Amino acid sequence: MVLPIGIEDEFKGVVDLLTRKAWIWDGSGDPTNYEITDVPEDMVEDVEEWREKLVEVAVEQDDATMEKYLEGEEISVDEIKACIRKGTRDLAFFPTYCGSSFKNKGVQLVLNAVVDYLPNPTEVKPQPEVDLEGNATGEFAIVDPEKPLRALAFKIMDDRFGALTFTRIYSGTLNKGDTVLNTFTGKTERIGRLVEMHADSREEIDSAQAGDIVAIVGMKNVQTGHTLCDPKQPATLEPMVFPEPVISIAVAPKNKGGSEKMGLALSKMVQEDPSFRVETDIESGECILMGMGELHLDIKVDILKRTHGVEVEVGKPQVAYRESIMNAFTDSYTHKKQSGGSGQYAKIDYVIEPGEPGTGFEFESTVTGGNVPREFWPAVQKGFEQSITKGVLAGFPMVDVKFTLTDGGFHAVDSSAIAFEIAAKAAYRQTIPKAKPQLLEPIMDVDVFTPDSHVGDVIGDLNRRRGMIKSQDAGAMGVRIKAEVPLSEMFGYIGDLRTMTSGRGQFSMIFDHYAPCPRNVSEEVIKEVKEREAAK
Repeated sequence: MVLPIGIEDEFKGVVDLLTRKAWIWDGSGDPTNYEITDVPEDMVEDVEEWREKLVEVAVEQDDATMEKYLEGEEISVDEIKACIRKGTRDLAFFPTYCGSSFKNKGVQLVLNAVVDYLPNPTEVKPQPEVDLEGNATGEFAIVDPEKPLRALAFKIMDDRFGALTFTRIYSGTLNKGDTVLNTFTGKTERIGRLVEMHADSREEIDSAQAGDIVAIVGMKNVQTGHTLCDPKQPATLEPMVFPEPVISIAVAPKNKGGSEKMGLALSKMVQEDPSFRVETDIESGECILMGMGELHLDIKVDILKRTHGVEVEVGKPQVAYRESIMNAFTDSYTHKKQSGGSGQYAKIDYVIEPGEPGTGFEFESTVTGGNVPREFWPAVQKGFEQSITKGVLAGFPMVDVKFTLTDGGFHAVDSSAIAFEIAAKAAYRQTIPKAKPQLLEPIMDVDVFTPDSHVGDVIGDLNRRRGMIKSQDAGAMGVRIKAEVPLSEMFGYIGDLRTMTSGRGQFSMIFDHYAPCPRNVSEEVIKEVKEREAAK
């Protein structure tokens, strides 16, 4: 949509290809200090070449406009804009702009494009409604102020006037003073104040309707992803999915007085960001922050310091390893206890086997004939389910394991649910070491952008990090490399990448899956865990 005038530190503006006008900023950082002039003489040919390409792609969206174009007629700017809007809405292409946030150059054109090309709420597919288990009901939240209220809380932000719950209204109307139902908690809340946000300023409003995005002040039990709806006609919108954290660090306040302040700050931060978790290590008493990556947690520590005034000491990042098993094993366990009064008796025969990747925990009973009465099956399941939170190799949670209860025995007097639960826990400790347990490490989907001249260095470095290169795509400005790399090898990567690429490389990563650790890595992790526990 635009061509840059100058690059890097010489960048001073852009040429709008549609209007053939140059927008040039004075470099002061004030986005309003610009002038619109004719295209620089040395860029006229480039502008015409790229404008021709733009028009060719745009007119494909409308047969009548395309016919005019092929017959050699001049296509007006409004006609091209209408085609671009249709293509954007249908995801046929993506209008692309360039600019610099450092000196606020190019901001106006991006905002104008939002107005000109992005769809309004009635032009996109209506949001599906789901039941509380997340299954589609076949109903949709139609964008209509007269329909029942359906709204999604998509962001919580702490504010000096109280928590702001940013909410998108998909259908119906929301009024100040209304009582709405939160389908996630099952509780109702009253709407106290509604505000329309304009950057950091706000405007009080009395009502909002389908298609609006507003902030509600002072909601107490609403979190990101919760649905607010009409209490008389409840429904749940498709929930937002948040991945599990893959990295953790220990933090402690630098002074004793900071503990309470840190606790309050962290509770606010958890509400704002559902992919951020905070836990207390029961054994060590340490406060553990868990997130999606090194940068994610660096920013959280920075927020603690800058926004909440809490100085903290940060421990070494820890990877969220998991454990699983490689072999199936058939075993039996009998729990007996006779010590005065009523005894305890439970016998279980079972198979422990690897589950399908991503299944987590599975339990099944194939007992027939009543050797283990049906009322004790849930106790066996509970015993196994509670046990998998701590693996036998290094104490990491176990995943992708299936337990099948095949047979057993009971005593008419001494058997109880607690006896079968204890038997399952002991059976877990007895059998898992025999089923060839293994350590799993989180594998990240890494997307690296690098200039052409540094591709070899970047690929070589990813290979040294045990990365597996999936693809390389050359673009106009450089090469995009996609790879799968273990998270444990990615600490400090941004510094190394910038060094390799003279500061021009960048990357993003997201959790992809768990995979077995190589033996040497597994041994090192287990050794580190044992040393940490010994130090405690």
